[in-house]
Amino acid sequence: MAQENHGATQNDLIAYAAGLFDGEGCVVYKQYRVKKGCMKWHINLEIAMTEIEPLHWFYNIVKVGTIHYKKNQGLGKKPQWRWRCSHRKALHVAKLLLKYSVLKRKKLLNIVNHYNFKKPIGILREKFGFCNNKN
Repeated sequence: MAQENHGATQNDLIAYAAGLFDGEGCVVYKQYRVKKGCMKWHINLEIAMTEIEPLHWFYNIVKVGTIHYKKNQGLGKKPQWRWRCSHRKALHVAKLLLKYSVLKRKKLLNIVNHYNFKKPIGILREKFGFCNNKN
């Protein structure tokens, strides 16, 4: 499907994608317990719409994720198209949209910090007994 950008720059397209995500998107960033007390992170970005064309635009801008069809779930409900990505791909999209996001900025920032935050080496040495001895 060929799409025209009507003279828009790449930054304009990313701003459009951020606006679409702010209005229609969902950010899941939570930790949950799996068996035997282990904790696991659930990091996911999703947009659900009844029209597929805006999702194709979004996908062509961010270049990651998948688009799936979900049929209607009862009387009076329309079928949906869903774009999704998770974990490292969600990090890529979060970094891309963060500059232009307004409503979902804090949640996107949580994802970026989850993967990019580095603990100071002194804290790691103190907690785990790391040493820098080179013999």
